[in-house]
Amino acid sequence: MSATHTPDQPRYRPLGLTIAILATALGYGVLPLLPLMLVVWTAITRRQIGTELINTPLNWIMMGLGAITLIACIFAWIGRPQGARLALLGCVWLTTAVWAFRVLQSAFSAPELFGVGGSLTSAGVVCQVPLLILIPVYVTWYLNRAPARQFYRRRT
Repeated sequence: MSATHTPDQPRYRPLGLTIAILATALGYGVLPLLPLMLVVWTAITRRQIGTELINTPLNWIMMGLGAITLIACIFAWIGRPQGARLALLGCVWLTTAVWAFRVLQSAFSAPELFGVGGSLTSAGVVCQVPLLILIPVYVTWYLNRAPARQFYRRRT
């Protein structure tokens, strides 16, 4: 009997793939939706809607990408269809590009605070840039590793 995997045997999701999908769901799916969740929560508890948190086109783009990313994470978790891995990678990099644009836009358009000249904005950029680099690189690296590719390469 061969040591290869037969189609009727279950395939298990590797731990690194689980971490990559969960990090993507939290960082690129849930986090962009937090302003919308706050507005909904405020509407439910106080009977008023504070839509000023979400009324910018960039926020709507981020929230839309967050929702699409969550859907891609669900399909990537299931492992079907086969293109779920590539769809998740595309969502991660597209959201990263929009997020980087947002960070750069806020860094260059921030007003001076007490004549300091954007030192708080610089600190925000320094804190966000490592996450903008590390999470997409890890997700891309792990989703392209052999165990992850094998998980998505199920035979029907």
